[in-house]
Amino acid sequence: MPFAKHSLHKPSRPAATFLLSAAWIVLSLLSASELSQLVPAMWTDFAREMVTALLLAGGFYAMARVWVPDLRPLSSLGFVRRPGIAGELGRGVALGWGIAIALVLPPLLTGNLSMQFAFDAQTLLRTLLSIATLIAFALVVQLVLAGLPLQMLVKASSPGWAASAVIFVVTMLAITGTASQGRTLPIMVLAASIFLTGFLRTRALWFSLGVQLGWSIVLQILFGATSAYTPVTFGFIQSGTDGPIWLTGGPFGPEASLVAVLVLVAALVVAFRLTKDYAWHYTWQPLEGAGHPMDVPPPAEHLREEKIQAAAAPLIQIGGLQAPQIPYSEPRDSA
Repeated sequence: MPFAKHSLHKPSRPAATFLLSAAWIVLSLLSASELSQLVPAMWTDFAREMVTALLLAGGFYAMARVWVPDLRPLSSLGFVRRPGIAGELGRGVALGWGIAIALVLPPLLTGNLSMQFAFDAQTLLRTLLSIATLIAFALVVQLVLAGLPLQMLVKASSPGWAASAVIFVVTMLAITGTASQGRTLPIMVLAASIFLTGFLRTRALWFSLGVQLGWSIVLQILFGATSAYTPVTFGFIQSGTDGPIWLTGGPFGPEASLVAVLVLVAALVVAFRLTKDYAWHYTWQPLEGAGHPMDVPPPAEHLREEKIQAAAAPLIQIGGLQAPQIPYSEPRDSA
């Protein structure tokens, strides 16, 4: 029906879908937290993040099929199928790797980072489980930040307003957090800004997902550093820091240091540069005229002249008549 198709583009439909998907996020987080209590303690974090990711993906997929017929279900999750996915993911992983190296390098060079190495069957199992937990956690973060809710909010308002709303929510969550007492506020806001930049400039999750995976796995598994906002992880390497908090981050890890703010500001600029081509291909919209066609009526005097000419007697042109031809004869001599 034409009316039903037109109603999908009304502002009320994206707004209603946004509210429904936001409520589903809260319900999924609470449900996963309760269900994770049913497994052994070692599997709690993995079960919570995996159940949350499955609930979010399934719920958003169903909502997209029912409420947003003009949006592909996988695209509603941010997993847009298109050429060059490996390149987008690789660029994100490279940026995340660089962030992790830059965060660890200052305490490492100043001798404030100590590492312990252990390798056994139990450590191997915990390492693999931690990697799987970080992957599931990255999926949850990306689905919450750049999944169906953000896309509907962009449709209902604009990319700028949608990103500002998400940053505001992240800021409130960081301020009210009891674990870090606001110490991780800059890291959470800047990290969310990088992830949102990656999505809004590529219209997919591949780049942002790569950034988070490269960042968290390298920092927490390869260097054994702690993080204040990700699940607890274990790896072959466990590290500790001592020294000034502004340099090492103290018990909250390198991400809570002053150096992290500078690193992430630089990473945000790099993210803009790395997504320049994607922003041109996937976010550029051709200009469309917003005017209405107008037929300007001729002046009244022109109409009057046309009526006068139409009412005048038509001129008849007589054609086809030729003057009679007189035969030529030579003059006679009078003599």
